[in-house]
Amino acid sequence: MPVEYINRINVKYYLKIAPTKTGKIQYCAISNIRKTNPADLADEIPSGFEFYEIPENAMVVFRKIPTYNISEEEVEIIDSVMKKHETVSDYIIDKGVNDITIYTARIEKYDRDDMLFGFRKRIIWYYDKGLRFEKSRKKGDKYNVQRFCYRSCVDDWIIIESNDDLRYLAEKYCYHIDKESIYNLRC
Repeated sequence: MPVEYINRINVKYYLKIAPTKTGKIQYCAISNIRKTNPADLADEIPSGFEFYEIPENAMVVFRKIPTYNISEEEVEIIDSVMKKHETVSDYIIDKGVNDITIYTARIEKYDRDDMLFGFRKRIIWYYDKGLRFEKSRKKGDKYNVQRFCYRSCVDDWIIIESNDDLRYLAEKYCYHIDKESIYNLRC
């Protein structure tokens, strides 16, 4: 039985084994197995690897499990603060190597009659970058709260505030995650 992973929008991904030119084994996540030889599908996940679902678009990749500097307790602090907010019900918390990122849902609705693709109504869910809590590597256990800046001259995370207390930062800034006021937060 081939290894499979089902993402949040119910697309199945399988683990494919592909030899490289040098004879080594390479693994990749694929969603379409119609043109794949069944012998090329893996029956088990190799040790130290995982399927990872990209928060923005639910695409799945196969990767080596990173060494995290973020604990589950820190993720739970962010999640508990987010659960208090009544206006944000659909969000994803992504644990990175040195950061915790909150993604919020964005819904795009298409209401058109498209004969080429054969759909009448379609709702697409994407997730936007909201806030990121980065554990500073230079300053010990200090955290930087950041928001994403979509200006073409920046197009990166900008630091809003630094503090030793993650809960304090989460309670102060998670309130703004789905409001226009997030764009007024500056460093």
